[in-house]
Amino acid sequence: MNRVIVVGSVNQDVTVKVERHPLPGETLTGNGLSYRLGGKGANQAAAAAHAGVETVFVGAVGADSTGDSLRDELAMHDVNMEHLATIDTASGSAFITVAANGENTIVLDPGANGQVASGALDAITDLDSSDVVVLQGELPLEVNIRSIKIAAKVNARVVWNPAPAISLSDIDLTAVTVLVVNETEAGIALDVKVPEGIEAALEAAEHLRALGPTAVLITLGEKGGVWADGTSNGHFPATKPSRVVDTTGAGDATVGVLSAALAKGYSFPDAVAEGLKAGSAAVENEGAAASYSVITPLA
Repeated sequence: MNRVIVVGSVNQDVTVKVERHPLPGETLTGNGLSYRLGGKGANQAAAAAHAGVETVFVGAVGADSTGDSLRDELAMHDVNMEHLATIDTASGSAFITVAANGENTIVLDPGANGQVASGALDAITDLDSSDVVVLQGELPLEVNIRSIKIAAKVNARVVWNPAPAISLSDIDLTAVTVLVVNETEAGIALDVKVPEGIEAALEAAEHLRALGPTAVLITLGEKGGVWADGTSNGHFPATKPSRVVDTTGAGDATVGVLSAALAKGYSFPDAVAEGLKAGSAAVENEGAAASYSVITPLA
């Protein structure tokens, strides 16, 4: 069916702008307070939908006004919410500060995301090998592990972006099609510190492939990203944005569009290129999913 099916988190992003990030124990005055759709799962679903692929979201919101707002905002991005549950608890929230240079810090309260059932993907009874299942790290680990197994039963492709990062050394990744991490997350996944630089990142990508996934993408921010797929590897420089306003959600734009490209039949390197292009464009506007109007449908 060539869908992107995101099993993931949905949060309300509470964002405030500051000149610089506060030091420990320091209070700063900010401005521009905003409340927007967020959560890595919701962001990636929105990005995939903007890329022109049917996108289904599997997750949960709380039985509160925030949950109602999050449903409304997901609908604005044309994401299918048939499998978005409502749980009798608070919706997830993320508290974000964005500095003048566009860099952000985030504190997360998972709320309803922490209560998503491990077998949530079972609700997609027509899951098949043409679908791409997208996972992150903001749901309980057992949800991701079970989702990988469910996808493997029908040979659906799996894109896993384990962020917040965890060690992956003891996790079976053989059914993961694409593992996506940034430089810092790559080091945590491998239980080592990854030195800066393209060559070190390429080496880390090969080490991550040795853990089992078919292919790996390590995103490098303004330096683009490196990839490895077992037959080849490479580096794609970043497309230089016209301005940097807010980096929140740039990585999610990359994952969402990469997944959409795979669903449309793109080769892995070409899907990586499309994903990185979307991530670079997303930093030109405020917000996470709110910035994805720059993403255009893939051919």
